[in-house]
Amino acid sequence: MRGFSSASVLLALICLAVLSAGSNLRPLDIKTFHSLNRVGAPVVSPNQRLALFTTSYYSQAENKNAAFISCLDIDSGNITRLTEDRPGTVVTNPLWFDQDTIGYLKRGALYRQALQTDGAASVVFAPPVPISNVNYRANQSLLTFMAAVYPNCTLMESAAAKQRAAQRPDSAMVYDNLWARHWNEWMTPEKASVFTAPVARADEQWTVGRETSLAAMLPHTADPLTRWAVDDYAVSPSGSSLAFVVRPPTDNMTWSTNVDIYLAATGGGARPRLLTGRVGGAASAPAFSWDGQRLAWLQMETAGYEADINRIYIYTLATRETVAVAYDWDASPHALAWSRDNRALYAVVSSRGRNIVVEVDAVTGKRRELTSDGSAGAVRSVDARRVLLVHSSTEAPADIRL
Repeated sequence: MRGFSSASVLLALICLAVLSAGSNLRPLDIKTFHSLNRVGAPVVSPNQRLALFTTSYYSQAENKNAAFISCLDIDSGNITRLTEDRPGTVVTNPLWFDQDTIGYLKRGALYRQALQTDGAASVVFAPPVPISNVNYRANQSLLTFMAAVYPNCTLMESAAAKQRAAQRPDSAMVYDNLWARHWNEWMTPEKASVFTAPVARADEQWTVGRETSLAAMLPHTADPLTRWAVDDYAVSPSGSSLAFVVRPPTDNMTWSTNVDIYLAATGGGARPRLLTGRVGGAASAPAFSWDGQRLAWLQMETAGYEADINRIYIYTLATRETVAVAYDWDASPHALAWSRDNRALYAVVSSRGRNIVVEVDAVTGKRRELTSDGSAGAVRSVDARRVLLVHSSTEAPADIRL
């Protein structure tokens, strides 16, 4: 595999600096560790020749975080920085609007920028509440994203409700179940949901239309103290379908490990279809095939188990049939991605203290290890024979490899 990494280059420069100063090699201390660049998951361009990725780091001198976006030429390995690299400026969630225009989140707003270094950027969407996990489907001119909102509220209505709540003279809450706190978070009326919104593009004027919550028709969404929040989602390549992960409400959510996956049309209107109703365990990591005909996800099958083995399930949209593949596998994957030819899945599994990528035939379940040394993750298919992934080892920080 080839590696293209500013992080590994930085580590080499650090070692050279130590040697040139006449000092002996020393252990990697916490200050040096936090100053290293960290590379995010690659986002492959529509023509499959380029990939966007974030690089983040912490500046000790200014006590600020920084994150910027770069573009990788997949064939040559050349890397071009696209956004500002400055402590205190954090740019996240890179995406492609088209082959010549990128998008990203910065200071709570969604921006677009021409594919060039420090190009002129303009705001596409300035939501009244924070958004995350933004995707765009050009063939539908469709924006999808997640946002935490009050029950049955639009983004604007939720922002107004939060402002009113901030003006209360107290912060008291009344809970009638034990699901009042999860780890370090109290349950609040705001719950994460998944939204779609149309984008109208007229030359330089881009307008985002009214958003639609695809989870609004689920039961108990109006219960302000029930943890029904959407955890993750995947949108089909065509933009017509969306699958989201949600924890269903129960009488005793403190003991329940059930997590479901629903399938919805991005146009809204119809109630989302439950795909995991016959299984009482936790579902995760939905991923659409590139032809949009199948949806894969990871499924724990035993209710009440938080460490059950993950099985690979595949749902065919046309027939509404679900099958399990590689059921004889004793490994437990924690991430999935489809190959470009829709014949296989790339699964990330833990093996002997590291993460490896395994190719799994989507019909027979036959498996083939694609990585061996170090740890790998964030697999993204480039074409029928190549993938990009993020790789790290005990000798070097994360970099992008082909």
